[in-house]
Formats: sequence, C-alpha cells, structure tokens
Amino acid sequence: MKITEKLKSFPKDSTEYKTLHAYLKKYQDQEVVFIRVPARINLLGTHIDHRGGYLNYLSIDKEFFCVAGKRKDRKVAFFDVKTELYAEGEFDIDKELPNRPTDWLTYIRQVKIIPGDYSNYIKSAILYLQNHFHQKNLSGMNLAFYGDIPVGAGLSSSSAVVVAVMLSTVLLNNLDIEKGALSEMCGKAEWYVGTRGGCGDHAAMLFGKKNQIAHIRFFPFSIEYLPFPENYRIISCNSLVEAKKSMGAKNIFNERIVNYEIGFRLIKKNFPELAPKLSYLRDINPKNLGSEKLIYEILLSLPETIRRKDIIKELPEENLDFFFESHIEPASGYRLRDAVMFGITECERSRICSKFLKNMDIDTFGKLMFISHDGDRIVNHLPDGKIIKKTYSVDNAHLKELIKYSESSDPSLREESKLFKQPGAYRCSTEELDFIVDTVKPLKGVKGAKLTGAGLGGTVLILVEKDQADNVMDVLSERYYKLKGLKESAFVCVSVDGAGEI
Repeated sequence: MKITEKLKSFPKDSTEYKTLHAYLKKYQDQEVVFIRVPARINLLGTHIDHRGGYLNYLSIDKEFFCVAGKRKDRKVAFFDVKTELYAEGEFDIDKELPNRPTDWLTYIRQVKIIPGDYSNYIKSAILYLQNHFHQKNLSGMNLAFYGDIPVGAGLSSSSAVVVAVMLSTVLLNNLDIEKGALSEMCGKAEWYVGTRGGCGDHAAMLFGKKNQIAHIRFFPFSIEYLPFPENYRIISCNSLVEAKKSMGAKNIFNERIVNYEIGFRLIKKNFPELAPKLSYLRDINPKNLGSEKLIYEILLSLPETIRRKDIIKELPEENLDFFFESHIEPASGYRLRDAVMFGITECERSRICSKFLKNMDIDTFGKLMFISHDGDRIVNHLPDGKIIKKTYSVDNAHLKELIKYSESSDPSLREESKLFKQPGAYRCSTEELDFIVDTVKPLKGVKGAKLTGAGLGGTVLILVEKDQADNVMDVLSERYYKLKGLKESAFVCVSVDGAGEI
C-alpha cells in the first residue's frame, strides 16, 4: 500500500502518521512496509540466552517504528524523524560486502566499523541477510525511523532497530524465513556491532503476546506462554546511567561471556565422562546430572581466576582468538568461577520459575528476581546511608560448605544449599541500580526487583502488587530522581503484542 493510502488510517497527531508523513516528504509516495517493534523486559534469565537458558519476557508499550520502501539502486538511505538518535546517512550494500559469500564471523572480525555509530545496527541486519541470501541481490531501501524506547536503558533500543530493519528487508524482498530462525539471525547479525550476545531480546520482540510472559529457550528454540498475574504490575525504573553496548561497556560484556566459554570448556575437559550430557551451560543442573553436590564439585574444579596464557596451556587444542580479540584481558585475570556459578544458577532459576508462575506463586518468583540481581550486585546500600562493597566470591571454602550442606541430615541446610538460591557473581550492576533495588525491597507490596538487559546501567524492574504501584512510584520519585536532580523516568509497564507490520 502506498503512503498516501496508509496515512488515512491514522490520526494526524499519532506517531504512526508523523513517521509516514516524514517519509513522504523525504522520499516519495510509494509502496512501503510499516513495521512496529516493541521494547522488551526480561523478568528472569539474565545473561544466559546464549547459554541455552530460559528467558521470561514481556513486550511493552515503548516502541520503535520503521517505514521502508524500495530503491532502484543498491543503496540504503535512512533518517530519524525526531533527529535525536541517528544522523541522516546512507551506505552502498555492494561496497560493504565482498563480491562472494563469506563466513559471517570471519567478515565481522575483519570489517572496520566506527564504534558508537548507531548506523552499525542498520548495517548489521541488511548485510547479514545479503550475505546469507547471497544468490539474490537484495533491494536498496529508504528508511525512516521514529521511536520512544529509551537509549542505553536496558530495554533493547538497539535490538529493536535490528529487528525492524530485518523485518523490513524480509518483507520488501519476499524472503521466506520462519520467525524463530529470524530471531537467531538477528542475534548473529548484531555481532557486527562488536558484542557477542544472544538472540533472546530479538525473539521477545518477535514473539511477544499481550499480558503473556514468553518463556523462551534456544538450542533448539522453544516457547511457552505463561499468564502475567493480573493483580500485579511491573515498574520500569530507569537509573539514567546509560549502558551503551557499542562503547566502553562492550569490553566488560564480552569479557563476562568469555568466562562462560572458557569455564564450560574446562568443565568438559575435567569431567570427560559428563561431556556427552553437556551441550550448553544450562545442562549443568541437578535434573540432568543427578545431584547438586556434583555441580558444586564441578565448580570446585575450576580456578577462581586465570590468565590468558594459562587458559591457552589448559586448552591447547582450542582456537580462542575469536573470544580474546573481543575485549581486553582483565588486569587481575578472568574471575572464572564467579561468572560460571552465576550462569549455572541463573539457568536453573529461569528454568524452574515457570512452575511458580503457573501456580501464581508470586512470592517465590519475586525472591528469584532478588537472588538474580544479587548475582549482578556490586554494593549494598544500608538504611543509614552507608555503602558497602559486595565481597562475595565463589571460593573453595564456600563451595565445600555447599557440598557439606547438600548432604546434611538437616532439611533447612539442604534447602539453603539448593542451586537456584546461589547468586554467583557476574557483577554487571552499578551503585545506582543496587540503590534502586535496596530502596524498593522493603516497601509494602514489592515482591521482586532486578536489573534488566546487559547491565552496567539502564533499568531496574520492580514486581509489585497492583494497589501499591503508585506508592512505589512516589518513593522512587522522592528518594532517587528528586534527590539526584534527575528527570522522572519510571513508569508502569503496559504489555503489548510483539513486532509486526502495521
């Protein structure tokens, strides 16, 4: 449908009308596709989509819009209607890619990109698809964007761009891609920017359903919809500390993921008899391996910290260059055991949480949220205003204690040694995020709180009883935003359906 016809469907003061009209003024009245992509929030299952763990998503009413029309050449031109996110620009598909199909990982390791340039997200989607469908010349495009997903807030504004451009490219070129496969393509495409994350955010945007929690897992892809409890609300509290994946935080994100990669390889080396049962980190769980005691023994086999030179000695047959080149080696070495403990336990929390949601056991689900955040925590804020650095680490004494408790005749000790109750230490929170969690935790009606997204800034999600949501919002206003002189940036999330063509 042409733009002039589409415009008739929307009020003139609507976002949809403004986006379409801006495209019309900039380009021409032509056949276009019009894509809407919602933000996503992840209630549980942080940092584990690429480890095969479950994720528990809601798609919410912060949205990104994209109008796309074909060009006669192979250029891609784009602009942001609000002129806040993107500088106007264009690129030539033929000049970005070699004239033959190439391995995507090899290509992105060699290509030179400008760090921090948001056009990289546009390029990532189109170049990935063109390389994948190398036998077909994809059409050039004109693109117009308009969105209100906060940037750097942990709501995946960048992934929304990738999804929107991917969907636009697929529809304009009549590509046949199943939605699950498309979400995986989006995740791999975004590696172009320099991060090494998964595809959970993209899947959440594509598969979202209003008032349903999408319980998603990859390898292989599976999805189950769980009802969101109607007497509860999710408050999104933006710390206003930006975590830009394309800037300095990228180094830390990638370093944490490498802890997973190295740790998992060492586990399979140390326990060759278990290797056939271990395809992903999520497979290290009591259901698969038989006991929590064995899992703590597995963790005990890992070094607490390790340097690159020692990793290479331990894994001489592994080609680790792809992982090492994504970040700078930590000065004190990789804190291997801390991160792997978090990954294993977070996979377990996100796996078992579905039964609590099905049974409407919101108290237990909320406790899992708090434990998850403790795995990212870096400080504790005390009621008297003091700040204490979190010193938790998965040392030998701690693991030996858990092994002892797991075999205890005391039921309370066995309960405390449960895998899902152990936070690990991934350490991607900030003092501000920890302050928000510590501020709301004692409030009436609050069941759980945790960071969402990759961390190092961004947003805290707060699970609260419906009739206490306004009070929590008031407390956040007084104790965080006004106290720090910041713009009010908390809101009650409204669930919406997933991405698609308008």
